[in-house]
Amino acid sequence: MANYSNMHYSLGNRSPFDKAWIIANAAAITEAFGGALPPGISGTNDRCTVLVANLNPDIIDEDKLFNLFSLYGNIVRIKLLRNKPDHALVQMGDGFQAELAVHFLKRARLFGKRLDINFSKHPHITQGADAHEYVNSNLNRFNRNAAKNYRYCCSPTKMIHVSSLPQDVTEEEIVNHFEEHGAIVNTKLFEKTRKKQAHVMFENEEQATEALVCKHATSLGGSIIRISFSQLQTIRENSQ
Repeated sequence: MANYSNMHYSLGNRSPFDKAWIIANAAAITEAFGGALPPGISGTNDRCTVLVANLNPDIIDEDKLFNLFSLYGNIVRIKLLRNKPDHALVQMGDGFQAELAVHFLKRARLFGKRLDINFSKHPHITQGADAHEYVNSNLNRFNRNAAKNYRYCCSPTKMIHVSSLPQDVTEEEIVNHFEEHGAIVNTKLFEKTRKKQAHVMFENEEQATEALVCKHATSLGGSIIRISFSQLQTIRENSQ
């Protein structure tokens, strides 16, 4: 994943900390959710930066955090705290996206640790050598089809959805790509809009989360794959 420096974050001509814009944006997203935000989501939060605690400092890095938090919004920058190696700051695109991340990831498990996620007192992460820039990353998921992506926001599940697969990929290749992260219960390859996709079910949510943070945007059969959590409970023959 590319690193960027000396870049400034903006949303058109709007400041990302413009509360009026955030509220208006949340109202538009409410429509994308079908007219009502998920229970527990207010849509009025204006704090864009979250503090993530109880990370596994031996394994975690900025790109892995990007892969996880980008499920809930665009990422501006991420900073691992030197004085607290199991803590990190993640600046989201706006307060609503930060609220989604806190809501859906609170108490999630990753690399043997149960995450503790709250809003930070810092309004943003200062640019610098110790802050990784992601604002211009083409891996940010909400630059296009934002409304569609919001519909898929959920807490970690046992099943991941893998897209952008090569057309000739096999289930065996998929299992080989993910099995280091935990026991795979079931897999299913399917085609949607002429694109090969797959569901991969693990024994538990932590294994699926590890697979997502480690393997999102990696190469499989020459294709850069994309991974998200699936809200399906089981893999059915006609599941898509």
